[in-house]
Amino acid sequence: MRPRPFVNWARNQRARPRQRHRPASEVEIVDLVRAIRARGERLRVVGAGHSWSAAAVTDQHLVSLDRHARVVRVDRQNERVTVDAGVRLRALSAALDREGLALTNLGSISEQSVAGAIATGTHGTGLTHGVLATQVVALRLVTGAGDVRVVTPEDGDLLDAARVSLGCLGVVSEVTLRCRDAFDLEERAWSLPFDDACRALPELAREHEHLKAWWLPHTGRVQLFAYAPTTAPRRGTSRVSRALDGVVNQVAFRGVLGLGRALPAAIPTLSRLVGRSYFRERRRVDRSDRLFNVAMPPRHLEMEYGVPLEATPEVWRATRRLMERRRLRVNFVQEARFVAPDRCHLSPAYGRESCQLGAYMAPSADLDRYLRGFEAIALATAGRPHWGKLFYARAAELAPRYPLWERFGALRRELDPDNIFHSDFTREVLG
Repeated sequence: MRPRPFVNWARNQRARPRQRHRPASEVEIVDLVRAIRARGERLRVVGAGHSWSAAAVTDQHLVSLDRHARVVRVDRQNERVTVDAGVRLRALSAALDREGLALTNLGSISEQSVAGAIATGTHGTGLTHGVLATQVVALRLVTGAGDVRVVTPEDGDLLDAARVSLGCLGVVSEVTLRCRDAFDLEERAWSLPFDDACRALPELAREHEHLKAWWLPHTGRVQLFAYAPTTAPRRGTSRVSRALDGVVNQVAFRGVLGLGRALPAAIPTLSRLVGRSYFRERRRVDRSDRLFNVAMPPRHLEMEYGVPLEATPEVWRATRRLMERRRLRVNFVQEARFVAPDRCHLSPAYGRESCQLGAYMAPSADLDRYLRGFEAIALATAGRPHWGKLFYARAAELAPRYPLWERFGALRRELDPDNIFHSDFTREVLG
């Protein structure tokens, strides 16, 4: 009898793997890889299942590292932390805080595993901060031959390839990350008219260490959030207020989305009501990870493309024109975040300052037209997809967008000569 199906968080990806595995150590990972290779079969590793893409989908062997999830050691003096690949970002942030440390940047959600977050190019926001994988200073990799490679900056460009690898170079078993002294952030939120925000975003992104923007379609305003390290007293983020944020996201927002599904014509009106109640000025001070993260939203689908920073205003304006021209009723925010250039072979921010533009939507009749239209706009402006989110582009269209595409392919053939980490997804998007 085959094991239970795999279903991701958003419930848009499903698979029936031949077998599921939960190794609890690097030794068990090595034994598993060697056994699967000897049988001429294939495997994919799944983290928290929080990707919208089919990156973890397989009909063969599905490997979870949830049992391989320790904080191995904290080097307080050198500000380094070494963890098993399966540890969740939320647990890591809590462990670092107990040691007086913190990660330098985080994304909006911390339910992901460390290895899953780095493999897909997950990021936070701030033009002086790269994708989360740029915080990786070393890792241990179980190759397709079942050998263990310790990958450091001394290994040429292998570390840059392995940081954002989509699980194609091997099973990451251990990661060492750069961290820093624990710090608090002050969040300042305010709104601008849509056109004013579009014009100002590149400049604002350079003015603030961390900046993100939310535009709720069918409204005329954009909510901006700037974050800066501070020593001011914490305020506005009590345990009660954090709990209320979760209730609003999971109950009130879900109710709005449900009403919109039942009455699609009401979506623009509902969006304007949500915007008027939420898009307001405020200031908060709290621990860095608490402000980088947001309360878990209701289930929805996400597409995200990294575009050159200077293209940000036109992409957002073109997306609004798309909605107006096709009369699309979009029931979720569009988000803009900003990422520093890096050298990771498959990173969406390789070699350029980037704006990561997210098109989000709960299930709706207009979903497919919206996402395909948004992707066409992003691709026309040199966009590169977030590997963990939905996209339709395939290898032939993606390859010219990554200067080190062929180099990554060569490393892939070297480290996985028998193709045991291949899947339908990797074949379609990497060739």
